[in-house]
Amino acid sequence: MVFVFDLDDTICDTDKYSEKYIRKYIAKHKLPYKQIATNVRFAEKKFDWDIETALRWYKNFGDEMISKFPCKKNAVKFLQGIHKAGHVIVIATARSTVWHAQPREVTLKWLEDNKIPYDKIYIGREDKEKVCEEVNADFFIDDDMIIVDKVANYFATVGVNKQAFLATTNYNKNLVVPNGVVRVKDFNDLTKKIMTSNHFMYNI
Repeated sequence: MVFVFDLDDTICDTDKYSEKYIRKYIAKHKLPYKQIATNVRFAEKKFDWDIETALRWYKNFGDEMISKFPCKKNAVKFLQGIHKAGHVIVIATARSTVWHAQPREVTLKWLEDNKIPYDKIYIGREDKEKVCEEVNADFFIDDDMIIVDKVANYFATVGVNKQAFLATTNYNKNLVVPNGVVRVKDFNDLTKKIMTSNHFMYNI
């Protein structure tokens, strides 16, 4: 089976960590910015930054920040388990040079440092339904509702037993899940929903 995983807020805890990191950075350097929101998707929207300030900050300090993102609980165990069982892991992240200085280099090192196995990686790709088509994915896991919905719609056109999962985060936890999408709370919940589904009878 082929699993396609997003990275930020799916495998690693991006939202909580980046908020704390930026807040500490602002305080440490006594910058004239303040936090104005919490329950929004992107860290730059949590502070009173214009887009130019956010882009400049990420270009200068974003790579250091993403190199320290913690893995979500049981993420490494799950990924190592399915890989050892013979399943294919594809990582698809939208990280790009628009926001980061060296997204590929930092991402690959982070995966190596955290002992996360994968067979193929796409960096800077937002058309993840196309990625799923290219690799003939069976499962897709992401925190972005719009992207997950697109993949679920693609899976529906294929007409076989494939599933798109929404990884729950603070900013999407109250959103209504579209038809064809299954919400998962964490990696334990993902394991349970795969193992107990009549459609997915295989070793994990």
